[in-house]
Amino acid sequence: MNPRKYLFILPLLMQPIFSEDWPGFGGISGNFISSENKLKKTWGNQEPIKLWDHEIGLGFSSIIESKGLAYTQGYSNGKNSVFCVDVKSGEILWKSSFPCSKADDYFKGGSRSTPLENDGNLYLSTHMGDVYCLNSQKGNIIWSLNMSKDLGGKRPTWGYAASPVIIDQQLILVTGSPNGSLVALNKKTGDVLWKNGNYGAAYATPQRYTTTNKLLVFHEAGLSLHNLSDGSEINFYQHKTRYGINASQPLAIGSRILLSSAYGKGSAMINLSSKNTKVEWKTEKVAAQMASLIQHNGYVYGIHGQAGTRAKFSTLFCMNSKSGKIIWEKKGYGLGSLILVDESLVLLNESGELVLIDANPKQFIERASFQILSGKDNWVPPSYANGRLHCRSSDGTWVCLKMGPTI
Repeated sequence: MNPRKYLFILPLLMQPIFSEDWPGFGGISGNFISSENKLKKTWGNQEPIKLWDHEIGLGFSSIIESKGLAYTQGYSNGKNSVFCVDVKSGEILWKSSFPCSKADDYFKGGSRSTPLENDGNLYLSTHMGDVYCLNSQKGNIIWSLNMSKDLGGKRPTWGYAASPVIIDQQLILVTGSPNGSLVALNKKTGDVLWKNGNYGAAYATPQRYTTTNKLLVFHEAGLSLHNLSDGSEINFYQHKTRYGINASQPLAIGSRILLSSAYGKGSAMINLSSKNTKVEWKTEKVAAQMASLIQHNGYVYGIHGQAGTRAKFSTLFCMNSKSGKIIWEKKGYGLGSLILVDESLVLLNESGELVLIDANPKQFIERASFQILSGKDNWVPPSYANGRLHCRSSDGTWVCLKMGPTI
């Protein structure tokens, strides 16, 4: 053994992570956490540099960044469009548009789900259930289908919102069909591999259960656990809300799962490690309507509240994940979404204000705030990749900000 060789390798292993892609909904791991650790936290009288911006149409599709390119969806003039942008220049490299109904959905409308980049292809679904696999470099269609027409799906009230996810080379879709509400496709061809389940679709995205070959699905009836091999159901926990709205992502903490919904439902910490689901605690003090929760060092951060006249009473909170006890809470931000970057909560609220807050359970500390978007109902979670923060308004303004070292 050559000790000098290992002394040379050790510093390389200890290098800080200052660049990482954000290739799908919620980032690399789908937990809304970036591993980058060079976020600028002290701003004084400065503001973030705006690298570029675009107008892309209505919607709530967040931004992804992968291999030097950024993507999102937007709706305008009877078409749903997907945009590909060079992140360094800000140039739109291609735009693919498809006919799509706006639908009467009781709010602004537009695209709901977030695209996914995987192995040179881009996967996206529209609020009307159209699913596309495109070449991520050129935007040409490789295959497409419609969840209602081709898979017997039943569109939920506010449109399809779950983002495409690929697990073990399978593209997973939630169709809401009574004859196979959960579907796995061959990601290369779009062929059906299996169909299972009979739950109505809600608005959360399916996710792998810890590191197992199991899948979590948060649908209109609650949470179900499925085998990835054939979609067969292993376990189920009922968590119904008014209007069938379960939209915040289930938060996995080991074998424990934290579910949260608004409309008077609240939150429940459950354990799925055995066939008999164990409820560890429940609370109505945490009710996340849309924004997903974030777990960091044993504490959960999120936004409690509901859109509409009550939105102004929403609270940002820190909660002990073991007990469900609220450690601190702060009013004044309204609804919005959170991600975690470099020990900091990056909050984009519904009025377009960007806020940096320490992810600190001991005390609430706000580091900086900037008004970066206009309008209202800005519920789209920001995305952070390679020092760039992507923010998008519901009206369609896409802003890319420099918040750390960029590559």
